[in-house]
Formats: sequence, C-alpha cells, structure tokens
Amino acid sequence: MRKAFKTAVGMIFLPLVISVSLAFYRQFGNMEIVFTEGQKYFLGGIATYCLIQLLLFKPAYFYTLGHETVHVLATWLCLGRVTSFRVSSAGGSVSTSKSNLFILLSPYFVPIYSILLAVAYYISSDAFLWGFLTQSHFIFLLGLTLAFHIVMTIDTLKTKQPDLVKAGYLTSSILIYMMNLAVISGVLGLLFKSFSFRSFLNNTYFLSVDIYRVIFKQLF
Repeated sequence: MRKAFKTAVGMIFLPLVISVSLAFYRQFGNMEIVFTEGQKYFLGGIATYCLIQLLLFKPAYFYTLGHETVHVLATWLCLGRVTSFRVSSAGGSVSTSKSNLFILLSPYFVPIYSILLAVAYYISSDAFLWGFLTQSHFIFLLGLTLAFHIVMTIDTLKTKQPDLVKAGYLTSSILIYMMNLAVISGVLGLLFKSFSFRSFLNNTYFLSVDIYRVIFKQLF
C-alpha cells in the first residue's frame, strides 16, 4: 500500500517535470552565442571536469565524502543526531536519529563543494585577507565543482540507492531532477544576463498550472 502511494505521488509530480524542463529549455535558448570572459571560464571549468573523469579518474571518494556530509548537515538542520559516519571510495553511510525526505534526498541536489567554494571566495575577498581566490578562479572552479556534482550524481543514480528506495524511486527521481535544474538555473542566472532565473520560475509555475488545469478538465 505504501509503495502504491509513493508511486501515485510521483505520478502527480510528473507534470512538474514537463513544466520545469520546458521552462529551462526556453531560457537556455535565449542564451547568447558570444560569451564573455567570465562565462568562458565557467564553461572551461565544466569541460575540465568532464575531461578529468573521462580521461584520468572518477573522484568517487570526494563525492561520497560530500554526499555523506550533506546527510549530516541536513540531520542537524532537522534537529537530529548523527550516531555514525563512514566514508570510503567504495561507498559510505551515516546513521541518524531521525529521517525525512529532506535528509534522504538533499545530497543529490545540494552541490556542497560549490557552496564551500562560494564561502571561500567570500572570505578571501575580504579586504583584510590576501584575496587568494580571484573572480576568474572562482568562476572556473564553480563550473568545475557544479559539473562534478551533476555528473557524479547521475552516475550514482545508475545504481539502486537505499535513500531513493526509502523515499520512493519515482518521487525521489523527480524531486532530484527538478531541484538540480533549479540549482543550475540559479547559477546560469547569475552568470548569464540572457538567462533569467525569475522567468524560469514564472514559466515553470504558469506551465504547471496550465497542464494541471487540462488534466483536471479531462478527468472531471
């Protein structure tokens, strides 16, 4: 019964997948072909990570470390306790005193290394510090870390994940997809003037309303 309920919830969310995908596609199509220097650094970071994983190695240990760390942070945010923490290149695990959808799924859509990078850039840009992380370095590493998160998350989802089984595979996959697209859209909105994050959200909302309205009329 619980499995059927989770599947039903996932089916209800499917129109949102269509809406968020179309909204992203529309904004992505507005992006200019001629890129600025900063945008080139960002795209260079993405390309660099893809080449690293394709030609050199897959940084599985670092992804697992970040993944399990986000589980810990999410647990603390939900006022839970962490009783064990294990990380290796073969996998990892965290035992907590409580569990919910946010704790289970947050590692799949929170790019922890990109967030830590942003914090490091903010601190290093302080006038009292050395400013060791320049804007160009930051943009390049932002592209690299975001690509690392997206590519490794996709790679991880190829195998059966206990977190997704607990939350329901269909519902979890839909939420992870939408949240990652929102994160990517937010970053693109900051770096590319031709990509409007606000328009992305507005299009997602109105497309969703239209699709649900059509479905409701067909059913009733």
